[in-house]
Amino acid sequence: MASGPAAFASSTRENTNYARLCRLLIDIGTETLRNIFNGIHYPAAASLHKILSSSSSHYSTLQCLKKRGVLNPTLWGKLSTSSSAEFDITLLMVLLRNVCGLSPPVSTGNWDELPPESDNSTEANIVRIKFFRNDVYAHASKASTNDATFNQLWKNISNAIIGLESGKNVTSCATAIGKVKTECMDPDTEAHFRDLLNDWKKYDDNTKEMLEELTGMIRRF
Repeated sequence: MASGPAAFASSTRENTNYARLCRLLIDIGTETLRNIFNGIHYPAAASLHKILSSSSSHYSTLQCLKKRGVLNPTLWGKLSTSSSAEFDITLLMVLLRNVCGLSPPVSTGNWDELPPESDNSTEANIVRIKFFRNDVYAHASKASTNDATFNQLWKNISNAIIGLESGKNVTSCATAIGKVKTECMDPDTEAHFRDLLNDWKKYDDNTKEMLEELTGMIRRF
């Protein structure tokens, strides 16, 4: 878990702005990505275990991700659960990019490049979620954002999330987003979502570092 105080003694409006952005990404973002995953892989226990079994075409990919450290022991352990309801946003991002038949956005050909606004594909909006996470995390040192920054980030993240939904889910998602924007949060709840965002960012940073070291070792040989 992320280190630091469990909560501020008192939260300013700017602190709460930052916490709301964290909650939007972690809470609503996770549920939306899970809906995408479940739409590709039916969430029933038998179906999920079939996807993750040794006879599955995805098994070798998952094993490779495990060996490379992309699926660390914590994430790997979550794959043994009976439902995708146990998957957090970190694991869902890994699975969507690797075992869901999705390809990098056509507009960029790269999972690690922000797509242009004209690209509203599922893949593009998945990428945007991660990029906007980085934009939010840029304010982590003070855990605060002013109203202008908050409103712009909220708009960007909300549009990406809603862009991933379809049908009746769009309305329920928009309602949930509105609730997060106005609902009161106590200091402990704010700290909880700040910590979860920190954990997600640190996982990505650690994974990137390990992959760069692995690439360097391969080049030396």
